[in-house]
Amino acid sequence: MGTGRHSVLIVDDERMNIIKLTGILGKDYAIYAAKNGADALEIAETRAPDVILLDVIMPDIDGYQVLTLLKGKAATKDIPVIFVTAVDDPESEEMGLSLGASDYITKPFRPMSVLFRVRNQIAAVRQARLSMERESQERGARARERFITQVSYELRNPLNAIIGTIAIGLGSDDVERKN
Repeated sequence: MGTGRHSVLIVDDERMNIIKLTGILGKDYAIYAAKNGADALEIAETRAPDVILLDVIMPDIDGYQVLTLLKGKAATKDIPVIFVTAVDDPESEEMGLSLGASDYITKPFRPMSVLFRVRNQIAAVRQARLSMERESQERGARARERFITQVSYELRNPLNAIIGTIAIGLGSDDVERKN
């Protein structure tokens, strides 16, 4: 995002849930909202939110299908998805987590719980990005070092031969001769 604020995509077919979640998160995060899975997929690809809060039960494409589609695309596969749903049974939670959800919150949700879980996911993403950047910088430093070492070796031998030949041609005593 250009503003520097982290963003959250809220996906729920019930307007009141979007309003409640926006009230909880809107002070700290830029909020995008979608009322169905198709719109959620489009927003996720074009806006690249930092976290997605996704309802399970929606018309047309349910939350599990949306999650599967998100995880199947390179542009959205690494976005953490937290299910926020009225479906409160262990099998549904296990299904969501097995498909790649980062967390599972049941309604009625507690506002601070939602806020802290979103913060934790964003912190985890930030840490992963920093680790990747650090690894990339280290790989670059190692590549530069190998390049300089190779170039130094490749240039040193011919240059020594040229300098030696010039010194011999000039009759210099600076060249060490082996007997």
